[in-house]
Amino acid sequence: SWTALPSFVASWAPAAAPASRHFSGRLLSGPTVRALASTVEAGPAVKTLSEASLQAQVESLFQEALATVADGAKVMVAPADPRFGDYQCNNAMGLFKQSKKEGGKEGWKSPRDVGEAIKAALPEAATSLFEEVNVAPQGFITVKLSPQWLYQQVADLFARGLQLRSEAPQRIVIDYSSPNIAKEMHVGHLRSTILGDTMANLFEDLGHDVVRLNHVGDWGTQFGMLLEFMRKEKALDGEASSMVVSDLQKFYRSAKEAFDEDSEFRKKAQTNVVELQGGADWARTAWNRICEASRKEFDTVYGRLKIQGLQERGESFYNEMLPGVVAELQDKGLVTESDGALCVFTNVSETPLIVQKADGGFGYDSTDCAAVQHRIKEEKANRVIYVIDNGQELHMRMVFSAAEQAGWLSGGSRLDFMGFGLVQGQDGKKFKTRSGEVVRLRDLLDEAADRSEVELRKRAENANIVLDEEKEARLKQNAESIGVAAVKYFDLRQNRNSDYRFSYDSMLDPKGNTAVYVLYAYARISGVLRRADYEVASLSPSELELTEAPERALALRLLKMPEVLAQVEDDLFPSRLVDHMYSLATDFSTFYTECPVVGSEQQKSRLILCEVVRRQLAYCLGLLRIEPFEQL
Repeated sequence: SWTALPSFVASWAPAAAPASRHFSGRLLSGPTVRALASTVEAGPAVKTLSEASLQAQVESLFQEALATVADGAKVMVAPADPRFGDYQCNNAMGLFKQSKKEGGKEGWKSPRDVGEAIKAALPEAATSLFEEVNVAPQGFITVKLSPQWLYQQVADLFARGLQLRSEAPQRIVIDYSSPNIAKEMHVGHLRSTILGDTMANLFEDLGHDVVRLNHVGDWGTQFGMLLEFMRKEKALDGEASSMVVSDLQKFYRSAKEAFDEDSEFRKKAQTNVVELQGGADWARTAWNRICEASRKEFDTVYGRLKIQGLQERGESFYNEMLPGVVAELQDKGLVTESDGALCVFTNVSETPLIVQKADGGFGYDSTDCAAVQHRIKEEKANRVIYVIDNGQELHMRMVFSAAEQAGWLSGGSRLDFMGFGLVQGQDGKKFKTRSGEVVRLRDLLDEAADRSEVELRKRAENANIVLDEEKEARLKQNAESIGVAAVKYFDLRQNRNSDYRFSYDSMLDPKGNTAVYVLYAYARISGVLRRADYEVASLSPSELELTEAPERALALRLLKMPEVLAQVEDDLFPSRLVDHMYSLATDFSTFYTECPVVGSEQQKSRLILCEVVRRQLAYCLGLLRIEPFEQL
């Protein structure tokens, strides 16, 4: 958890456990650790997101005032233009208009009068939180937070840390990644994998019970084709370990051609599907080998992306449940027969879900209905989140509607579609290789690591660093870490609903909103703390001061973290978290430029700020499974 110093201190010591369950990094050690340990008072404070959220606290005070001025009005508070304040209450204009419609209220001649009435009704507790409360002619009420209050919050973060918890921890199932067996992972799997894993990390850290599910495509008619082609080519012979996904993908293309052109091949493939579904030994053995070869490929990519805890639960898992699910839907009067097929009509589309085909078989519609039912009834999920591309939204909305009609959501379970746009090339079209093929995810990560290595070698050369064998190995390791981090961060910073253009140059830019920029900020802070190591032992929270504008801005940014997490928890847009990281790094850069640290009269105070920023950046990077570096 963020800034949980007692566990962090233990992990900073040499040969200790990773610095957090989210990440491992080259962090501080030796005298610095002992010095920071001396500042720990009573362990991390545990607060819910609303208890720790600045905006929630401001809203609470204004809600109390509104109860006096206009009982029943819902408070409207948002961050203010920094030129005028920190937060702004926007209720006055609406209340004034409503009052005019109802004949007016005594003393309310303008929105400003309403704003003044709200200001006057603020409770006594507001005096400790607000330094200034100003009402604009339009009725907007801007508040500036008290420097003493800001100081106390940051000092407490340094002394004790903060462990954040959700208001109501739930059991949450997240369906993400979902590659296809016998096919290599490609750029299309990037977004689902990274978005889903980041959300799972965040939910888990906030105290939710998270189930990470990988709904792999491991069932269907394509396996009948593949098995028939491989049997014909004698590719099913030999050791399982010799089977590789790239070969399977070639076999699949050839099998598809044969299926489309050769009626005899097509009949045999269809027979294979029946035998596979019926549990024939030869078919199941071959299918298991194909699945195992695919998993090895997936695990290699997941290892590079630092994906952990993802349980495979493919389409085949639900196969035996399908007849029972269809029977239940029939019993509840939701099934209509159409041209021999069994259909469920929803209020989402005129096109129905086909829960059983005319030939008696089952498809994606029935599998997805079974998956929803199992996740709610058997997994006892309070919330199920599907991280799938936007092209599948209509289909999933239909499945959600069927689940609601079936009464599966009667216990209050929530189904969320967390859609995302396409990854495009620089031409604005689907990202492909020069030969027109889909970009393999493995190749994409290789290219990012290679480009990162080129940049690191340039830096080493410019710094006149001679690369011995040990430094050479470290450079390559860092290049891999930075390259993968750059890809993940660049994807996560996008509005997930939008398509975006993939650019290695943009994602590796050390001056833009990139992982490289944030990692450099972290390394810079670590460097400051190292240089001041002899002073850190005397640090005490009471020595913190927030006298300069960049110091105040940095403190305010640090304290906005809980409200950012609360937003992401609700609307599932992790780009908000990445934006916060970038803003924190840029605010630190301004602070570092304008407020000298080492050797200044305010050194101790500013070292405290540096350390709290470092911890929060480490926490955010950890949620993204990005390793922070003490040195780059």
